[in-house]
Amino acid sequence: MYSVMLVDDDQPVLDFLTAMIPWDELGFTLHSACKNGLIALEKAGADMPDIVITDIGMPYMDGLELIRELKLRSGEVRVVVLSCMDDFTYAQQAVKLMVSDYILKETMSRELITTLLRELGGELRRRDEEKAQTLKWKSMAEHQKGLLKQRVLTRITARELPGSEWQSDAAELGIQPELTAHVAVLCRINGDSGEAPGEELARMALVASAAESVYQDNNAALCLPYSGRDCVLVFTGGMGNGAEAAHISMLGRLRSAIQAVPGVRASFQYLCIPRGSGHFRERVIELLTQGREYAFYLKPGGLAGLKELPPFTEEDLFTRYAEAAHEIREAFLEESADRLAELLAKWMDHIRLKRYAPRQVKEWMLKLLYDNQMRLMARQQFQSTFSLELLHDTLADIDDIGTLESWSLAFFYERLPYIREMYQETRRDEIKKVKRYVDRHLNRKITLEEVAEYTHLNSSYFSRLFKKETGMSFIHYVTHIKMEQAKEWLDQSPQSVEQVAERLGYENKSYFTKLFKLHTGATPGEFRGEEGSRSAQPPEARRHYPC
Repeated sequence: MYSVMLVDDDQPVLDFLTAMIPWDELGFTLHSACKNGLIALEKAGADMPDIVITDIGMPYMDGLELIRELKLRSGEVRVVVLSCMDDFTYAQQAVKLMVSDYILKETMSRELITTLLRELGGELRRRDEEKAQTLKWKSMAEHQKGLLKQRVLTRITARELPGSEWQSDAAELGIQPELTAHVAVLCRINGDSGEAPGEELARMALVASAAESVYQDNNAALCLPYSGRDCVLVFTGGMGNGAEAAHISMLGRLRSAIQAVPGVRASFQYLCIPRGSGHFRERVIELLTQGREYAFYLKPGGLAGLKELPPFTEEDLFTRYAEAAHEIREAFLEESADRLAELLAKWMDHIRLKRYAPRQVKEWMLKLLYDNQMRLMARQQFQSTFSLELLHDTLADIDDIGTLESWSLAFFYERLPYIREMYQETRRDEIKKVKRYVDRHLNRKITLEEVAEYTHLNSSYFSRLFKKETGMSFIHYVTHIKMEQAKEWLDQSPQSVEQVAERLGYENKSYFTKLFKLHTGATPGEFRGEEGSRSAQPPEARRHYPC
C-alpha cells in the first residue's frame, strides 16, 4: 500500500482529511499528519511518503520550501498543494516544483480528494509496473549474457571443439585473441562445503560486479564463471612494452575489490596470453587445470603469477604416515589439546614446505582422521554413526590447506572428550590406569599378574573387577587392542607379518596368526592381500578403510 502525508497548520483541516479519506478503499495508509513543514521534513527523512498533501502558508517552514526539500531527497514523491491562497504567483511556483495538483481549500470536497488520490494511486502503480518490467528485461538480458559467458569458457576448454565453435561467441563478449594479447586471472573462492547452488551463484555475481568496477573503463574486461567457486577474469593487454607495472597495479585493485565482498575469501593467479587464438585456448586451459591445484597452497588474498609458482614434489607423503599417526596417537593418550594443535601445525608446515600434490594430502589426512576414529571406536566398544563417505566428501570439498588444517584440528578436538570419557567411564582409578598401561606397552606380553601388581590388587580380584567394569576379560581386552594395532601396521607399513607379531610381543608367528584370524576372520596375509594367500577374499574385505 502507498502512504500519504498530510501537512497543515490548521488542526481542523488535518482532522477533516484524516476522517474523510477512505484509506483502505483507495489502497492507501496515513503516513503522518504534521502541523508544519519542519515536522513533516523530519518525518520524511526517516520514511519518505509516496504522496504529500500540504498547505503553503505555515510557520517555521512553508509548503513551498517543504516541497523543494522533498523533491531534492526523492524525485518520485507526488505532491498536492491544498491552499487558501489563490494568488497566481503561488500556483506558478508550485508548477515549477512539479506538483501533481493545486487545490483551493474553498473548493475542497470528499469527492475531489478521493478522485485525485485514486488517479495518483493508479499513476504510482503504473510506475512500479514499468519498473518491474524494466528490471525483468534487464535481468533476462543479464541472464542471457551470463549463460553466454559460461558457454564461452566451457567451449574454450573443450579441446575437441574447433576454434570457430567459440571464437564468434567470445567476440560478442569483446574477446578477440587474434587481434590483441590478454591477461587471464583465475579467481578461486574458498567457500564452505555444503553451500546451496543459489548461494554460490549470488556470491559469484558479487565477485563479477566487484571485478567490473575495477575494469569499468575496459569494455573487454569480463568475469567468466567456471563453477560455483571459480571464475576467469579476462582483460585485454599483455605485460610487455611497459604495461607490466600498470597491470600489476590493476591486479592489486582487483584483489582488494573482491576481498571486500562480504563472505568472500579468494586467491588469485594470473597468466599472460600472447596474441593468437591457439595461445588463448591453451593458456586458459592451463590456468584452470594447473591453477586450481596450485591455489591449494595460496593464502586467501594471495596473488601470484602461475609461472612463478614451484611445481609439486614427487615425494610420497605416505612414507611419513606411520610417524605422524604415532605422534597423534600419543597426543590423544595424553589428552592434550595443545599437543594436538602443535603436531598438526608441524605436519602441515612440512606439507607446505614440500608442496605435496593436493589430492595426496587429502588422502593422507583422510587416512589419519579415519584411523584415529577407528582406534577410538575399537577402544570404546560401541557402534558409531560415523560416516567415512561423509568424511571423504568433506575433505574433497576443501580448497586450501589452511581450511584443511583448521577443519582437521576441529575434528580431533571434537573427539578428545571421548578419550577422556573412555578413561573416566569406570568407577575405579585402577581400570583407568590399566587401560593407559596397555596402550603404552603393546610391544610386549602383558600378563594379568603384571597389571595386578601394577595396581596393587590381588590378581583374582582385579580380574573380576575388570570384567565387571568393561564387560570383557583382561586378556580379551589386551588381545583386542593388539589386533586392532596389527591391522593398522599391516595395512600402512611394509613390515612383514613376523615383524608385526614381534612388535606386539608375540614370539610365535603361528599363535599371532591364529589370534588375528579369530579377531578379523582373515589371516594377516589375507588381510594384507599378499601373493600366496587365499584369493577368495575380495580386496575390500581385507582393508577396513579405503585409501
